[in-house]
Amino acid sequence: MAGNTFYLKIIAANRVFYAGRCRSLIVPEYDGQKEILAHHEDMVIAIDEGEMRFQPEGTANWEYAVVGMGFVEIVNNRVTLLVETAERPEEIDVARAREAKERAEEQMRQKQSIQEYYHSRASLSRALTRLKATSKYQ
Repeated sequence: MAGNTFYLKIIAANRVFYAGRCRSLIVPEYDGQKEILAHHEDMVIAIDEGEMRFQPEGTANWEYAVVGMGFVEIVNNRVTLLVETAERPEEIDVARAREAKERAEEQMRQKQSIQEYYHSRASLSRALTRLKATSKYQ
């Protein structure tokens, strides 16, 4: 075990997305991004939906994913990322994401309660994040 890696497990609601040693993990927080490296101090961090990336051991390449809300727990050089969803850019259904974006934009134009407005805004944000990821890596 190299001293500059940590064990990473990414768990989405429907599957284990990744499990293995890793050199770096960058996750979306509510006010920006957070990078986690080996021997990071133990903590729990809330994750916002958005784009995350990680660098598996033995490669200079980054792997990307779009994640839903969740949290990351760091304990004793083991990192567990628990999120609602995790999708690689190539797994995203672009047509479905575009439809969701258009639906959310239409809902934003309607008269809505504050709760409905925030729900529509969240749907729009999720669709835009998914579309951005697909255009960037294909």
